[in-house]
Amino acid sequence: MKLEYLDYDYYKVFINSSYIKKVNINNKEELAKYVKLVILKLRKLYGLILEGFYEVHFYNIKYIGIILELKNIDTYISKTIDLQIIIHNDEKYYLKTNNYEIAKKFKKINYYDNYFYLDVDNLTKSNFISLIENSEIVNESYIDNIKYKWNNLTF
Repeated sequence: MKLEYLDYDYYKVFINSSYIKKVNINNKEELAKYVKLVILKLRKLYGLILEGFYEVHFYNIKYIGIILELKNIDTYISKTIDLQIIIHNDEKYYLKTNNYEIAKKFKKINYYDNYFYLDVDNLTKSNFISLIENSEIVNESYIDNIKYKWNNLTF
């Protein structure tokens, strides 16, 4: 589990697929219970105490894991937490890396500004672990800002 501080009361949590318990991502009640378990784990591992009303964006990425973006919307006086969960199932994801040795394993590579962008749909279980350790996961909205500038490379 990796925690990233984005802004005041706004966090990004990455959980590797090998650490994810079986959870039905289409059942919001089951997903909410899972997110609360993750929040308790954040308290234990990082000392992060979340209280109030949080908007949780849930991203499930094939073979890689999940990303939770937790953003505080409202703070309460009591020490409770309420969640509004938004599931993103239809987004496209890319791995951003500047490591050519990793990128050359793919047949189709997108390149822009000294970075290779690898479509996660082209991943296999055998090559995703080394990729996660040496790249950043970006979603399609990030890519849309640069997509018209990049070059398609084929090996």
